[in-house]
Amino acid sequence: KTAIAEGMALRIVRGDVPEGLKSKRILALDMGALVAGTKFRGEFEERLKAVVKEVTESDGELILFIDEIHTLVGAGKTDGAMDAANILKPALARGEMHAIGATTLDEYRKYIEKDKALERRLQTVLVGEPSV
Repeated sequence: KTAIAEGMALRIVRGDVPEGLKSKRILALDMGALVAGTKFRGEFEERLKAVVKEVTESDGELILFIDEIHTLVGAGKTDGAMDAANILKPALARGEMHAIGATTLDEYRKYIEKDKALERRLQTVLVGEPSV
């Protein structure tokens, strides 16, 4: 799954993509780094909102890659704070942010399908196991 996004990034760098992708950059969201060191309520939320702001203000030049996208559901959720999925939903719904997510079919069904609002904002692309 991740190899597809990495391959796409490499092709963008080489210029081996359709014209609409030539000026794009892929930014990998590191959920672990965002959560690391957050002690106070709202710290994670502030960090993720800063990432969303950077992506939305790029006028479509940045594409956010979220490996293990199912971890957005519930990530950073504390009393009174929104989880990562709810922070991303408005920008995704308005088309201000483009994202690529990777997860397994089982994790998609367990987490993403249960969050209907998030699922509506995503386009599923099933990718088979690589052949040798």
